[in-house]
Amino acid sequence: MSTRQRAPVLERPDLSPAGPRQLLRDLSPEYAVNGLTGLIFSASGPIAVTLAVGASGGLSDEQIASWVFGIFLSAGLATIFMSLLFRRPFGFAWSIPGTVLLGPSLQHLPFPEVVGAFFTTGVLVMGLGMTGVVRRAMAAIPMPIVMAMVAAIFLRFGTDVVDASTSAPAIALPMVIVFVLLTAVPAPASACPRCWGPC
Repeated sequence: MSTRQRAPVLERPDLSPAGPRQLLRDLSPEYAVNGLTGLIFSASGPIAVTLAVGASGGLSDEQIASWVFGIFLSAGLATIFMSLLFRRPFGFAWSIPGTVLLGPSLQHLPFPEVVGAFFTTGVLVMGLGMTGVVRRAMAAIPMPIVMAMVAAIFLRFGTDVVDASTSAPAIALPMVIVFVLLTAVPAPASACPRCWGPC
């Protein structure tokens, strides 16, 4: 009689953490370029959303600066720690849809209350993840529905490109042109950083 094994509440690493020698041996220009690309992306696109939400919510420059600092510090430390612990390329970042939903809250709630609500939400989400409820919910909800919910949150940012193309064409139009070119000719975007060609 076979018994069904329950998934562990906290996943454990399959391998022991790598030592300094192995970390140095695994470094390569290819990985450095990939890391730099991720840094440029996170410091440009998603942070622009955070700055826009903070400005629309009436936050001061000091509050926005501390928010951005906390984002990069927490995500960076979590990425380094979990990648070293599990010896896999884990990448941690903040919730962009959560940041978008934060905008209306900042317009009628004080900033300390919003921060407290986010901390409480984080603890609740962590608790749900440790119970295994999230794993079962993700398996039950079809991925197209999940992606449709995400698309609905980002819909306004997509339609704002049209307004930006008329109000600030020097900034918006080059971005649109590059996006269209890389979509039509994907070879440059998928080129290998080591040989700058398809691999």
